[in-house]
Amino acid sequence: MKLPGLLTISALAFAATSPAQSFTDRPRLVVVISIDQFRADYVNRFASHYLPAKSGGKLGGFRFLAEQGAYYPDAHYSHIPTATGPGHATILTGSIPALHGIVDNDWYDRETKKVVYCVDDAKSQTVGGPSNPMSPRNLLVTTVGDELKMATNGKAKVVGVSFKDRAAILLSGHAADTVIWFDTLNGAWVTSDFYRSTLPAWVQKVNAEKRPDAEVGKVWTPLLPASEYQFARKPPFEQNSPDAVFSHKTDGAGKSKYRAWTTSAFGQQYVFDTVKTALTEEKLGQDDVPDLLAVNLATNDYVGHAYGPNSPEVEDISIRTDRMLSDLFNTLDKQVPGGMKSVTMVVTADHGVLPIVEESNNPYRLPATRIPDGAVEKAVNAALVAQYGAGSWVESVQGPHIYLNRTLIASKQLKMTEVGDAVVRALPSIPGVFGGYSALRVAEGEVADWPWTKLVTNNLNPRRSGDVFVLESPGSYFGDGTGTGHGSPWSYDNHVPILLGGFGIKRGINNETVHVVDIASTLCRLLGIELPTGNVGHPLAKALRSE
Repeated sequence: MKLPGLLTISALAFAATSPAQSFTDRPRLVVVISIDQFRADYVNRFASHYLPAKSGGKLGGFRFLAEQGAYYPDAHYSHIPTATGPGHATILTGSIPALHGIVDNDWYDRETKKVVYCVDDAKSQTVGGPSNPMSPRNLLVTTVGDELKMATNGKAKVVGVSFKDRAAILLSGHAADTVIWFDTLNGAWVTSDFYRSTLPAWVQKVNAEKRPDAEVGKVWTPLLPASEYQFARKPPFEQNSPDAVFSHKTDGAGKSKYRAWTTSAFGQQYVFDTVKTALTEEKLGQDDVPDLLAVNLATNDYVGHAYGPNSPEVEDISIRTDRMLSDLFNTLDKQVPGGMKSVTMVVTADHGVLPIVEESNNPYRLPATRIPDGAVEKAVNAALVAQYGAGSWVESVQGPHIYLNRTLIASKQLKMTEVGDAVVRALPSIPGVFGGYSALRVAEGEVADWPWTKLVTNNLNPRRSGDVFVLESPGSYFGDGTGTGHGSPWSYDNHVPILLGGFGIKRGINNETVHVVDIASTLCRLLGIELPTGNVGHPLAKALRSE
């Protein structure tokens, strides 16, 4: 007598132990590039200026991945705030701030009464420079790199490079071999003794060349003729500039000596050249044990903050990034045995960006508001004083997080839910503020199920998140100054591209909505390793070859 149930179980067991891809069939090298503040529309918006996918035996940049690899134009972040720290912690953990713990670039510690930077670590020492000590200790889960190191008993190499400490560290994880970032005090690459006690010889050699010092003061001008920037417009504060497109001298002094240089094509090229040196000197992808190279391109973010997404500067740095990606892809094709067919490439971004608020004064008459620094704290404290009496009701405001004075609330024998509700009621009175969420109400599921509610929920870490989350209105921005930024749950901030290519990747444009948390599990599937400990994503199945 046949037992259908047992037959079904046997069939499932056979399927589970017979994967289409064998354990030894893995990429030699995985390269993950996060382009800081690279909004999803940039892939197509500037495509006419990008290099062709293939030409004369050479590989292009964005179009090579978009046309020859797997392209997801509708990828999103599933958390707030959409910022560098949380974004880079998410990309290779496949996790969310509620679990990985990086709830913002900075958060308020209720025990120490101090603001914590996401990669601060007083237990570590900086190696190679005078900057503050950093490490991944605040990251509460593992990364793809960590899992790869464990799966290979330490034989795999994991290397991370970025101008930004938080980007390099949070992409690379805890077990990486070499993680370097740029020390703006001495213009050199540095690391942390959390990773190693000395800089690798090749990094010391790069530092000894003092290229940043030699290039500071150069002038960044457009790559293409002025006519090619016809759909870009100068930011409001540059409208009276005599330059046809732009011209920026990369000089500075003191702590800002290198800032203009990193916010230019010269800085971007320096990062790419350092990455290519790391590829060679670390011998990445040269044996059968997979390696991981994690790169963040911070220059795009610096340029976007300063000039806005509609500027010729953003168009120019995007076009230049395309050329530099092409050069890197062709280098990989030559240096890694088997070429790009042995390399799995991922290009994505950590967040998008909002147009400069003052552009609302242009002929398009767009709704936008700049919310001054301190406006939220002032309004919330005033509302609580009016309702409950005198006191400093707000301890800190960090990004979307409002940290209330719990000691004062307890002394007045008030309930946190009651005070949190009062704050939520007060927030919409602030020009440019959409509203807010009480953390306790979110935790209990007592909030309206709007599409953005889950993004708030995914940030709810009991120890690090605020008591109330505040959301700006679409088109509005928290912060003074002349530039712009990001952080909101709205599409211009959470909509980014995902492009994959090379080993194990199936060609095609995939138009379904996916999330950045899906990248980590996709790579783990290709590498044949366990998922990171906080992973909540799912493999991008349509991008994976089944044969």
